[in-house]
Amino acid sequence: MENANANPLIVALLCLIRCLVPLAIMLGISYLLKRFGLIAESPERPEGPYENDTSNNEKGDLVHGDA
Repeated sequence: MENANANPLIVALLCLIRCLVPLAIMLGISYLLKRFGLIAESPERPEGPYENDTSNNEKGDLVHGDA
């Protein structure tokens, strides 16, 4: 075992670099693809008829079985 006396600071730095470099590459590619228009922003989700609808059941009785 030749590397038994490795400096822990260097080992931690190399581990951090090993995690941050791929993340930076992926974020950079994503940014460039969006900037060049090859990836479009996702459209906003249309509000459906049942989302935020409290007109029929204001207390949630039917949902919780208290009817």
